[in-house]
Amino acid sequence: MNRPIPFSLDDFPAGCLVSNLERKIVCANAYVKAYYGHRASNLVGKDLFSLLSKASQIIYESYVLPLLMREGRCDEIQLGLVTADGDNRPVVVNARLDTKTENTIYWSIADASQRDSMLQELTRTRQQLQEKVAMLQTLSFTDKLTGLPNRAALTRHLDQKIKNGRASQAVFALAFLDLDGFKNVNDRYGHATGDKLLRQVARRMSENLRSDDLIARFGGDEFVLLMDGDFTNRASESLLTRLIAKLAEPFEIDAITVGISASIGVTFYPQAEEVAPDQLVRQADHAMYQAKIGGRNQMHLFNVDRERHLRNHNDELAAIRAGIDANQFELFYQPKVNMRTGQMLGAEALLQWLHPDRGRLAPGTFLPVVNDTSVGVRLGEWVLATALKQLQAWLQQGLELDISVNIAGYHLQHPDFLRNLGQLLSTFPPALKHHLELEILETSTIEDIHHVSSVLLACKQMGIKVSLDDFGTGYSTLGHLRDLSVDTLKIDRSFVKDMAKNEGDMAILKDVIGLAQAFQCNVIAEGVETRQHAVELIALGCEWGQGYYIARPMPAMDLEPWIRTWYGYAFQDKLGISDSQDADTNHHGDPSPC
Repeated sequence: MNRPIPFSLDDFPAGCLVSNLERKIVCANAYVKAYYGHRASNLVGKDLFSLLSKASQIIYESYVLPLLMREGRCDEIQLGLVTADGDNRPVVVNARLDTKTENTIYWSIADASQRDSMLQELTRTRQQLQEKVAMLQTLSFTDKLTGLPNRAALTRHLDQKIKNGRASQAVFALAFLDLDGFKNVNDRYGHATGDKLLRQVARRMSENLRSDDLIARFGGDEFVLLMDGDFTNRASESLLTRLIAKLAEPFEIDAITVGISASIGVTFYPQAEEVAPDQLVRQADHAMYQAKIGGRNQMHLFNVDRERHLRNHNDELAAIRAGIDANQFELFYQPKVNMRTGQMLGAEALLQWLHPDRGRLAPGTFLPVVNDTSVGVRLGEWVLATALKQLQAWLQQGLELDISVNIAGYHLQHPDFLRNLGQLLSTFPPALKHHLELEILETSTIEDIHHVSSVLLACKQMGIKVSLDDFGTGYSTLGHLRDLSVDTLKIDRSFVKDMAKNEGDMAILKDVIGLAQAFQCNVIAEGVETRQHAVELIALGCEWGQGYYIARPMPAMDLEPWIRTWYGYAFQDKLGISDSQDADTNHHGDPSPC
C-alpha cells in the first residue's frame, strides 16, 4: 500500500505566503525567513503591507487586487519586499485567489536577481520581458530622489481609493505639506544640499507617521499625505502638529545645520457632496496656502462649508453675468412726489431681474451677490446707460422729470468711474445731465470718504444732483454730511414704518429732518405705505415721499399714464387734505426744501 508523501510549505523552493482580502497574513514558509529575514511565526496576523514597500502597496491596491478580483490570478509581477533589516528587495510574485472561499490569496515569491534555475530556464524569455515591464511600472510610480511614491502614483492611488471607497465607505484625511524656507536653502547652499535635505525630510516624515500612512512627493518641496481612519479635526491636528514640530528640528547635512519648517493644509473624505480626487488635493493645497498666510509653521483645516459658499457665489455671479448678456434685466420706476402739493418730482430707477425660471426678482435678492465685484460695476454702468436713454425718450415726449439712479459705494470709488460717466454723458444732449440724480448708500462711502467727496463734487460741477440714500442706518452720519456735498437726504423706510408707535423712530425722523435743514438739504422719506405716514411726515416738516401708498415701481411704459392719473384724481384721493388746512395749497407749486 502506497503511503502519501508528507509535504509542507517549508519544502517549497520559493517564498510562500497565504493572506486574506483584509490583508492579514495567515501563514508563511521557511523560505521567507532564509532569504528575507522574517520569522514565519512573527508574520502571522500582520498586515501584508508590512512586507511591501510604499510603491508596492499602491501597485497592490490599484493593480494586483483588482486583477485578482477580476481574473483570479496575477502572474509575474515585480514588487518591493521589505526585509527584516529594512532593505527594499525587488521580488517577483505570482498570486492566486481561492475561487472556493474568495477570501484567500496564495502567493509565491522569488528573488528577482536569484530566480530558481529551473524556473529561469523554463520562462527565461518571458521573465526578462516581465521584469522590464515591472521595473518600468515601479520607476514610473516612484520619486527617484526620495524613493517615495510620486505624483502619478498618488493620483492613481487616490482615484482607486475613492472609486473603491464609495462602496466600502472609506474614510481618510488628505494633507498637503509645503516646506517653509526651502528656497533659501537651495539659494544659500546649492541644489545638492537641497536634494539631501529633501531625502532627510522624507525619511523623518516616514519615521513620524503611521506605517499605513502614504507619503507621496507631489513636486519640488511639496508632499501629500494620505492617512486612513475616521479623523476628527482634533485627531488630525494632534498628529500633524507633532509632525510639524519634528520637521522644525534642525537637519544635519554635510556638517551644515539647516533649519526649515512646514505648513500643512488638511481636508477630509468623504464630504457632504461628491468630490473628485484632484479637488481633494486642491482643497488641501488651498488650506496650506492659508497656513502660509497665517504665519507658516502651522496647520490649517479646509473649510468645506466656506468653499461651498464661494462656489455658489461664483455660480450666482456667472448667472448674473449671463443675465446681462441675455438682456434679462429691466428698470422699473417709482415716482417721488411732494405729498403736500402733489407735485411729481421725479422717479427712482429700480433694477429688476426678469429671471427665466424664478420670475421677477427684486434687487435685494441679487445685488448683495455682486457687491464689490466687476460684475457689480458692469451692472451699475448698464443701469446708468439705460436710465439715461429712458430719460432722453421722456424729455423728447415733453415729460419733464428727474431720474435718480442708485450707485454702490464700490462703483463710485472705482478709478474709472468719472471717466466712464463723462464718456456716457457725452453721447446724450448736454441738458440731460441736469435731470440726473445719483443716490449713494451712506454706509458704502466710508472706506475712502475723501475720494468719494471729490467724485461727488465733480458730479455736481457737471450739473448732476446727489442724494444720500438710507440716511441714518449706518454710522459716521454727521461726518458724511460734513464731508459730502449732497442735495437730498433720503430717510430709510425702517424709520417710517412704525413712526407712530415707536418713539425712537419718531425721534430719529425729527433729528434727520433737523439735520437736513441745518445743512440746507432737501429731505425725502422712503416707505410711505399709508395715508397716516404721509400726514405725520408733513406735520414733521418732510413733504417729499415715495412708497407703495403713492405708487409701486412700474415699467417705463406705465409711468406717463400714471402721471396723468395722478394729476387727474389720484392725488386728491390718496393724499389730498381737505378743509382749510390745505385750502391755499396749489399742488402744481414748486417744491421747496424741508
